[in-house]
Amino acid sequence: MIHDPIQTFIHATEAFDQPEQDILLHLNKMHTWHQQLAINLNHQRLNSCGLAFHSKMAQDIAALNAQLEHYLADWETQLETLQAAQSISDHFDDKIILLIFGKFNAGKSSLCNALAECFRRRQQSVEYFYLNAGEIIESQEHFKEGATETTTRIQGVCLGKNLILLDTPGLHSVTPENAALTQRFLDSADGVLWLSSSSSPGQVKELATLGQELRRHKPLLPVITRSDYFEEDEVDGDICQVLRNKSANQRYLQETDVHTRAIDQLIAMQVDPVLLQSPISTSSQMLKNADFNDQAMQSAGFNHLFDALLHLTQPALAYKQRKPAEALMHHLQEQILAPLQLEAVPQLHQLQQLLNNASSALTESKEQIMTQTWRSMIASLPKLLEQYAEQQAVNELYSALTQQAEQLLSQQISSNLVDYQLSHAPLEPLQFSEYLTYEVIYADDGKEILAIGHDRLYSEISHGLWQQLDRYTDELVAQCQKVLTNIQEKIETIQQGLINDEQELQHIAQHLRMKNLEQV
Repeated sequence: MIHDPIQTFIHATEAFDQPEQDILLHLNKMHTWHQQLAINLNHQRLNSCGLAFHSKMAQDIAALNAQLEHYLADWETQLETLQAAQSISDHFDDKIILLIFGKFNAGKSSLCNALAECFRRRQQSVEYFYLNAGEIIESQEHFKEGATETTTRIQGVCLGKNLILLDTPGLHSVTPENAALTQRFLDSADGVLWLSSSSSPGQVKELATLGQELRRHKPLLPVITRSDYFEEDEVDGDICQVLRNKSANQRYLQETDVHTRAIDQLIAMQVDPVLLQSPISTSSQMLKNADFNDQAMQSAGFNHLFDALLHLTQPALAYKQRKPAEALMHHLQEQILAPLQLEAVPQLHQLQQLLNNASSALTESKEQIMTQTWRSMIASLPKLLEQYAEQQAVNELYSALTQQAEQLLSQQISSNLVDYQLSHAPLEPLQFSEYLTYEVIYADDGKEILAIGHDRLYSEISHGLWQQLDRYTDELVAQCQKVLTNIQEKIETIQQGLINDEQELQHIAQHLRMKNLEQV
């Protein structure tokens, strides 16, 4: 019996076996994960208690908390993005949906029309449609083909009983609205045909987008289109341009190059290339020019394409069964977790750097407070000693020193610890050795005071004052450090929580896809 790839593929699409896969457990795990993440972010807000509200660190903490608040408020509305794609999936629930994917001018519409004609010539139903405001509208028109971008809306064609091709504006479309429209409906597909022209196959930008699709764990078939060239030939005595298929060797070299570079790029992006199938090289125009005859099916690469589509069927079916769970998984990974990793995590790192700098600066601030306070007091100490010398009023001297120290400390604290809100206690009364007094020199009779000295008093007070300032500023710095440590611990808790959340979500994804990986 002669192998007929298109008939084999049509037969396979008519006999799709869709065993039920229980995804409720996975969906429940993901919903629980999402709810717990929201609870954690609500409870793990950073607290700027102890910081002055005008400090950069306090402002950065407020900005981060506001960003987290925005995430939580926005998450519910983001779920609406799933509904549009799900509406297509629900409408074609019994069919496999293949997304025709690639930048504009990749030949997407031409390939869809060619595949549709192949089905029509085998007496299979072909029904075109397009989407308008979320509604599926039937159409009698083939897809427009041209050298410029012709697809300005999501359009599709139903081939036979169970196959849907979605033709879309390219993700690299010159029209931003078209790119956004394509991205919106990616989740509706069960598999992807990645098209690129043979004039520049497998461009780096396309490979980067391909990596995103493979992260979504969809089976993907690269198709090199327009694998043909013009050659001068003589027809009825006239020299004219004739379209030819590229040689088998040329096609093989391009297919191998695209496959090799795709795998290399995916590995570099830390994406498992297991679902990347071998590229197929085709020429829709050559097939049309030959009126879809059997020889053209082979020479234009379409027999190979239908063999590849047959191979794509099983992983696409497996994806279809778990698609609601995959769609939610993509949403959690790309709309929930990714913004936290891309925006909140760098903010946390920036706060950590501020904390490190602030912690290092505390030692210098302590030294500055002590030095400036001590120097000011020592400069005025001789005058104070003279003031209380006649009465030898040591206690009054200590009280005056204490009052002066409080004033000077307050000024230095306000200047050097301006980023903190400190509840520092008043300076304890300065006291020195109970035996420390003025030095009195009496006359020979021991009654007349000849002189009152204070050299020893000056020396002892100078030394003792430094020690007491050291103890006092130690307490201040410890209070500041406690503020920083509390914030640091909270940051580390949030960071570790996000790491744990990512690992847990990956674990859920691995279990969701385990059976499918065994089949690939």
